[in-house]
Amino acid sequence: MSSNFKTMRHSTPRTKKVGKSPTNITLEVEINKPIEDVWADFAEVGNIYLSAPTVGHSILTSEIKHGLGAQRHMEMSIMPGATLDEQVIAWEEGSFMELEAVKIKGMPGLQTMGGQFGLTARGSNTLLTSTLNYSMSNGFFGFMNRVMMNKVFLKLWISILAGYKYHYETGEEVRSKTKLPLQAVQTIKIEIN
Repeated sequence: MSSNFKTMRHSTPRTKKVGKSPTNITLEVEINKPIEDVWADFAEVGNIYLSAPTVGHSILTSEIKHGLGAQRHMEMSIMPGATLDEQVIAWEEGSFMELEAVKIKGMPGLQTMGGQFGLTARGSNTLLTSTLNYSMSNGFFGFMNRVMMNKVFLKLWISILAGYKYHYETGEEVRSKTKLPLQAVQTIKIEIN
């Protein structure tokens, strides 16, 4: 795992209480671009729709464009009517960002969701290590997460990291039908509590 996950220097406290079956899914993918180029795109918080096949549209919703407190609104392409509002809660310029969903709409069973993204230079390439963290709203959804939903979230998170790789290497916008380099994404760890 990237050392960026161990030192989050500029952070704010979480806003929501963790629910049932808290889950962390950690993946990594190597991007064939220098870390400075990847960070320049990555730091544009409102532009997630360019690289995530699960996001149909996104906009920056805060006056803060980069860093702690930057917020975005996302309309999800995978579930009609589903939206996520996220806020940056940790930021290390050039290498690390953590986001937390402050509003989840149209995604039954989810109580919390967030993600950590760490960039590490690997020669002239960049290693992106990312952890999706989420929890469920009640015991039924917690059970369903342990049985099957964690596999759905794993598949979605793989597609998101593959989308970053595709977009940063080609410059092309990722859509839900884009053929992505899924095999390039490696699973590091899955934790379900």
